[in-house]
Amino acid sequence: MNLAVVRGTVVCEHRAPELLERRLVILQPVDEDEKESGRPVVALDPVVGAAEGALVWFVSGSDATDALADPLQPADAAVVGLVSSIRRTGR
Repeated sequence: MNLAVVRGTVVCEHRAPELLERRLVILQPVDEDEKESGRPVVALDPVVGAAEGALVWFVSGSDATDALADPLQPADAAVVGLVSSIRRTGR
């Protein structure tokens, strides 16, 4: 599972036709303690509509296209869930 915080949205004047109706967000990957972990990524937010500052679950690579209704859409990353809490066991 990849966790990230939404840092903003991307506005494009021109896009691939498959992405015209898709929202793009800037994600800052974080670890389970919500500390920054890695470089920011741009991801499709096809369903969630996460607000800036929200903690989300995202997938990347071929998993990103599998998460979309049309698996032929071009995507390297996609938001697939809004995280409401993280419960840790065994600590």
